[in-house]
Amino acid sequence: MTQTVGTIQIASLVKETCGHFKLGLPCPKGMWPAVAQFRLAANGILLTDAFIKTSQLWPDGSIKWLLCEGLIDLQHHSVSDEVVLTLDAVESDSPSNKLVSPVNNNDEALSLSLGNGTTFTINKAKPFEFATGKHFSNSFDIVDIAPQSITPTAFSYILHCNNNEYSAVTVEQQYEIGLGNNKRLIVETEASIFLSTGTVCGHVTLRNPSAALHPNGKWDLGDPNSIYLKECCLTFTGDALESSLTLDAEVFRSCEHAEITLHQASSGFEHWQSPVHVNSDNVNSLPFRGFKLYQPDHLLLSGDQAKPQIKISNSGSTFSIHVDKFWQNFPSSALLSANKVSVSLLGSRHSKNTELQPGEQKTRSISIAPFEVQSLQVVIDSAWLKSTSVLPFLPSRPCKFDSLIKAGIEGPSSFFQKRIDIDEFGWRHFGELYADHEKALEPDAPFFVSHYNNQYDPIFGMLTQWLLTADIRWFELADDLAKHVADIDVYHTSDDKPEYSGGLFWHTDHYVQAYTASHRTYSKHQPTGVYDDHAGGGGPGGQHCYTNGLTLHYLLTGYTPSRDAALSITQWVTNYYEGDGTLLGALLALKNSDLPGVKNVKTGKYPLDRGTGNYLQARLDRYELQGCDSDIEAASYIIEHTVSPNDDFDQLQLDNVEAAWFYTVFLQALCRFISLKEQRCECDSSYRYAVDSLTHYANWMAVSEYAYLDKPDILEFPNQTWTGQDLRKLCVLYFASNYLTKTQRTIAEQKAEQLADTIYQRLSASTETNTTRVLCLMMQNGHYSGFKQAARPLLTTSTQKGQTSTKKSSSLSYLLTHLFAFSPSRERKQLVKRFPQLQKWLGKP
Repeated sequence: MTQTVGTIQIASLVKETCGHFKLGLPCPKGMWPAVAQFRLAANGILLTDAFIKTSQLWPDGSIKWLLCEGLIDLQHHSVSDEVVLTLDAVESDSPSNKLVSPVNNNDEALSLSLGNGTTFTINKAKPFEFATGKHFSNSFDIVDIAPQSITPTAFSYILHCNNNEYSAVTVEQQYEIGLGNNKRLIVETEASIFLSTGTVCGHVTLRNPSAALHPNGKWDLGDPNSIYLKECCLTFTGDALESSLTLDAEVFRSCEHAEITLHQASSGFEHWQSPVHVNSDNVNSLPFRGFKLYQPDHLLLSGDQAKPQIKISNSGSTFSIHVDKFWQNFPSSALLSANKVSVSLLGSRHSKNTELQPGEQKTRSISIAPFEVQSLQVVIDSAWLKSTSVLPFLPSRPCKFDSLIKAGIEGPSSFFQKRIDIDEFGWRHFGELYADHEKALEPDAPFFVSHYNNQYDPIFGMLTQWLLTADIRWFELADDLAKHVADIDVYHTSDDKPEYSGGLFWHTDHYVQAYTASHRTYSKHQPTGVYDDHAGGGGPGGQHCYTNGLTLHYLLTGYTPSRDAALSITQWVTNYYEGDGTLLGALLALKNSDLPGVKNVKTGKYPLDRGTGNYLQARLDRYELQGCDSDIEAASYIIEHTVSPNDDFDQLQLDNVEAAWFYTVFLQALCRFISLKEQRCECDSSYRYAVDSLTHYANWMAVSEYAYLDKPDILEFPNQTWTGQDLRKLCVLYFASNYLTKTQRTIAEQKAEQLADTIYQRLSASTETNTTRVLCLMMQNGHYSGFKQAARPLLTTSTQKGQTSTKKSSSLSYLLTHLFAFSPSRERKQLVKRFPQLQKWLGKP
C-alpha cells in the first residue's frame, strides 16, 4: 500500500539543478518487520538515486524509524511546486545475483564503479581524499602546517541498493593528525556517494581532542592546549582544470583572470564589530566588513554576504562544489588558480589564525556533483506522523500560547533578528541563541554578549514547532542550533576529569558578559558576587543537561554529530551521578555526599531537582538511540531513589520555591518514563511505582500549587521566567489526571485550567515574553495538551519484568564495591585527569 509520508517545497531553481534530501521517517508500531524493503517516489516518479535503511526498531522488532536519503531531478518542477513523497513496501529489494558489486576494497583504497563508466577512488590513507576518473582529485589540506603524521583510526562503508540496483555507498572515516608539540587534530568524515553520477553529499568534522586547563574554573580563549590553524580546506586539482566562481549573478573564470581569491572576513551586517568576536586578547580584530573578491593586484567585487557557486571543468565534464553556509561560518575563503581550486572548511588563509579550543570541533556539510545541488527539507505528512505515535507528547491541536511562541520567527524579537542584533555569526557562533534576557541589570548596554547554550532545550522546542506548523523557519533555526550545540557547546574530550569530559557547557554566567569565555560560561574578565551564591567559575554541571532536541534532530535528519553529542552528554551526566568506577572517584563522592545537586552515595538517594530530571531524560534518550534495556532499568532505579509514593511534603519543603521549583522538571521526566513503559506494555512493579509516585505529587500540586509570581516577595528575581516555569505544572497535572480518581481528576484539571489562564494573562501582557529564555520555556512546555493525550494507562499486567530493588546503600558497601574493582592503570589514568600537574611524573591519560 502506498503511503504519503512527506512533502518538499522547492525554494529556487537554476539550470541543471538536483535536490538532495536526507530524512528520518517514523513508522507505526507493528506495521513493517525489520527486514522490510521499500521504494520511494516523488510525485509518482520512482527515485533511483536513493536508499532507505532502518535506523530504529520498536520493542516488538518492527521498524520505528527509517532513514531515507536521495537525489531528485528538479528540472521538471517549478519554484513553489510541492513535491509529494510516497513510500511503498516491496517483497524484496535485494540486487539480482547477476549484478556485480561496484565496490573494490583493498588495504589502500576503496574503488567504486559508477554508472557513467568512470571509477571513483577513495584513498584510505588520508581524510576525504578521492579521485573521479581522470577528471580531478580532491584532498584535505591544512595551510601552513605540515602534519607530522596522519593515522587512520577507523574506516567503514555500507553498500545500499534500491529498486533491485546498487544505488549508493556510505563511507565513514576517522583520522588522527599529529601537528607537533603534542597537538592532535581529529578529522572525521561521513559521505554518501551516489553510484549513477559520483555525486558526493556528506560532512567533515575537525576536532581538538585535548583537555583544557581551565585555571580556577575559567575557560578563556588562549588555552595552552588550543590549536591555531590558518586554514583547513578541500583542494581540487587536475590537468587542464578550469574553474569558475559565480557571485551576485556575475561569473569569474580562472582562465580569464590571474589567481582569484574570495575572502569572507565578517558577517557583513551593521554590527560586524560586535564584541561577540573578541579574540584571546579581548579584542575584535576582524579586518573589514563582509567579503572581497580580488586578484593579487585588483579588487573585482566586494559586498556583505558571499554566496558563491563554484564549478570545476575538464575533459568535457563539469562539477559543482558547495560548502554549506559559506558566509555564516566566516572567516571563509575560496581560491581559484590554474589547475587548482580550494574551499575552506575552517578558517581562512587571509585572516588571522583560527583558535580551535581544547574539546572544540567544527563540522561542515559538503556536496560535489556534476550539477547544482539544492538542499531540500522534507516536511513529514501530519496525518502520517500522527498515525505513527512515535512522539506521544506531540499535541494534536493548537494551544493558546501559539501566538506568543510565533514571536520566535516573526517580528523585531525573532531569533533571526536577535542574531543580527548581537552579530551571532562566524564559525563558532552561528546557530547560537542570543540570551537577551541576561542584560536585565544593564538594559542600556549597546552590546551585552551572552550565549544561551540550549538551556530548556530550544532545539526540541523548535523541532516541535516545525512538526506542528510545517513552517520551515522553525526547522532552519533548530538545524542551525543543533549543529552549533553539537560542535561548540559540548566538551569533546575524554582527557579531563569525568565530571567535565563530554559534558554540555552552561550558558554564559547569569547577568555578566561572556568576554573571552566564548561559549564556556566563565571568564577571568567577569565580575564576581553578582547574585546570591554566585560561583563565578566551574565547568559543565549536572543541572545543565539537555539531550531531547539533539536526539530528535538525529532521528529526523540522520545527522550523526547530533546523535554523538546526545550520547556524549548522556555518558557524561551518568559519570557525574554514578562516578567513574575508581577508588579515587568513590572517595570524592563520599566526601561530597551531603552537597546539594549530587547523588548521596551513602544512601543512594538522588536530589529531587532538574539535574536528576534531565539525567533521567538523557537515559531515556539513549534508550531511543540504542535500544538497550539497561537504560530503562537505570531509569527505574533513578526514580525509585528520587521520589516515593509516601514522600512527606512538609519535609520536602516544596514551598521553598527558590530551592525546590525544579521538582516539576523531574516529574515531567517521570511522565515520559511512564509513557515509555506503556508503549512497551510493561505493567510491572517499576511502572506501578512510577504511577503511584506521580499521582502522590499531583494530588499535592492540585491543592497546594500556585502561580509563582503570586508571591513575588519570596523570589530573588521575580521576573516572567517564573511564569514560563509555571507551564511545567500544567504538563504534570494533565498527564497525571489520567491516573487519578474522578474527584481527584476534577480538582487537578481545575487547578491546571486556573494556572493556564493566569500564565497566559501574564505572558500576554509582558514585554519579557519575547526574550529568549521565556520563548524557550513556552516552546518546551506550552503544548501541555500533548501530556494529556500521551497517557495510556495499563489496567492489567501485560508482562512481569522484575521488581523494584529493596537493596539499601551504605558507605561501606559502596567503598567495598570499588575496592573489589580496583585497577592501578585506571586509577592512574583518572588521577592525572583530575590533577594535570601530576602528568609530569605519571604521564598523560
